[in-house]
Amino acid sequence: MPYDLLIKGGHVLDPGQGLNATLDIGVTNGRIAAIQPDIPATEAKKVVEVHGSNRYVVPGLLDIHTHVAHGATTAGVGMECCDPDIAGVLSGVTTVLDCGSVGVANIGVFPNHILPKAKTRVICFLNVGSYAHTMPLPADVNSMDEVNQKAIAACVQANPGLIRGIKLRLVGPVVAEKGEELITLSKAIASEHHIPLMVHIGDGRAEGEYAGQMTRFLLGKAFTPGDILTHLCTPHRGGVMDSARKPVPELKEARDRGVVLDPALGAGNFGYEIAREQAQLGVHPDTISSDLTAMGRKRIVYSLMECMGRFMAVGYTLSDVIRMATANAAKALGLQDELGALAVGREADITVLDEHEGHFRFLDTTQLVFQGDHALTPVLTVRAGEVFVPDWGPHPWGWLPERMAA
Repeated sequence: MPYDLLIKGGHVLDPGQGLNATLDIGVTNGRIAAIQPDIPATEAKKVVEVHGSNRYVVPGLLDIHTHVAHGATTAGVGMECCDPDIAGVLSGVTTVLDCGSVGVANIGVFPNHILPKAKTRVICFLNVGSYAHTMPLPADVNSMDEVNQKAIAACVQANPGLIRGIKLRLVGPVVAEKGEELITLSKAIASEHHIPLMVHIGDGRAEGEYAGQMTRFLLGKAFTPGDILTHLCTPHRGGVMDSARKPVPELKEARDRGVVLDPALGAGNFGYEIAREQAQLGVHPDTISSDLTAMGRKRIVYSLMECMGRFMAVGYTLSDVIRMATANAAKALGLQDELGALAVGREADITVLDEHEGHFRFLDTTQLVFQGDHALTPVLTVRAGEVFVPDWGPHPWGWLPERMAA
């Protein structure tokens, strides 16, 4: 038989390639071998029927901002990271990016403990601080002494291919005191190793104007093509909107240079009104990511698909959010030739999901309740040809957000 697996009868939606039709997908040796109508079921060892009026077969979703250093952070001290497969293949996501959950002192947890066990593809960005789980909050740089350029160089050399980017949280007292120096050093480290710099903006503890000034310095003088600004829609100080609720001019300049705008909703950095105003002003995120942690899976965040539903509530279409979490996400990682598309010859990373209509309750960082008319839930995940069924879901009742009265 030519195919190990046949995904049959599905509505294939791949906005990055303009695919929007009923097509079958044949998989052989973990790779896509055919995408065409009406492949006979007799030609496959295993057939998965995915018919349904609101069911879609899309490229494997990519979540480019998660925290999945499960077991490397200290419960009760810092962020509790999520199991990569809970965030990944058991949630309809085939690739997750861990965004600086660990630094050079504990990066070894990935090659020795996490990657050998994970069925999900895991990409690592190294925190610029030596220890990423120290107080007062996880992943903060509390002193310039924590940024050890030589140690990072040794770490990159000792782990070829592991570290695909550098992560900086632009948060905390050191940013107020030496923000420009910290940004400049972080960018120099990323440039030294020819990898992107991702920077968290938005500081709920900041006072005065320094947070906004540092964000404008970052956008105007530090970021280069391929760097990633994360938490685009943060309601905290240091966001990309000025006091008149207009985008700071450096934002357009950075985007024109090829800087990626990522919202990374999380439990603490998504303002619905900010996202809605940005959309009206033409400030659209390039990607959608969750900033998922173990705690976030139980409140506000829940899953990448629920975050995608929030952006549909803002006004984005299903095709928009699929593109953001597939083709655009792959491009943001420089992996557009490998990930984010359904194409013959590529590794078979495929997500099957359902779109639901109704009145759904969403919550943002400011505790604002807002309604969405669409929600997405995973049906199955194919990662390198292996089929995974989603777990029960983050809510007591499963995957759908809470319903609201009409």
